[in-house]
Amino acid sequence: MKILICGEGGQGVQIISQILAEAGYDQKYFTSYIPHYGVEMRMGISFGYIQLSKTPIAYPKFSKADILAMMTEREIDLTKSFIGKETRVINGVFLDEYLRSNSLSSRALNMLILGIIIKELNVSDLRLPADKIKKKLADKLADKKDLLDQNLAAYEKGLTLENEIYAKNVANLKNQNFTPIIDKDNKKTHIKFPNLCKGCALCVEKCPVKALSWDETKINYIKRAMPKVDISKCISCMICENICPDSAITVIKK
Repeated sequence: MKILICGEGGQGVQIISQILAEAGYDQKYFTSYIPHYGVEMRMGISFGYIQLSKTPIAYPKFSKADILAMMTEREIDLTKSFIGKETRVINGVFLDEYLRSNSLSSRALNMLILGIIIKELNVSDLRLPADKIKKKLADKLADKKDLLDQNLAAYEKGLTLENEIYAKNVANLKNQNFTPIIDKDNKKTHIKFPNLCKGCALCVEKCPVKALSWDETKINYIKRAMPKVDISKCISCMICENICPDSAITVIKK
């Protein structure tokens, strides 16, 4: 089984790729895993190539995938060449809506995807035990106890998710049209750009008057929550604009 997982840097692509590879090794399969490194730490595309086999593996990369999982729109064009007639596509582009409807954080998208991959694998003859994957997941996230329950819940959801929710035809997908989010009063205008914000939280952390917080109803281009501003608290100090590494905030004083 050739599995390709792709997403933006920071979406946990390599974490779930490692878990799959380790689980395959534990099952005594011939296993290979190779990450695609580049600028993904600055929100470039990150790939994880995984192979599980009962016979030796010749080369860690491949041209067609048996299972292809993608998390955001930018991967659609990049991964079309990996789709063959038998490829099972896991389209995670709009699964953030499913997460929100189940009171789960958009940051748990990779764990939802992991559960779906295990579900898809376990109809083949290269099975990975779901309970052992869950144990590995808990071990990996042991130092992030605040996220553990959300991630485990998302993984469990993925194991039973209906096929029609994630098997949308990627050929018909279009990139979302992100419009700026504008808040203003008679003294200032605060503008946020979802197509640039990666949800790093620097602005929320550094705001001296705690005017910024998370808004799970507003989603950026990597399916993470956007910061929202309480415009009545904002003092137009422009720290958020100056500290943002991606120019995703503009503050205009009148």
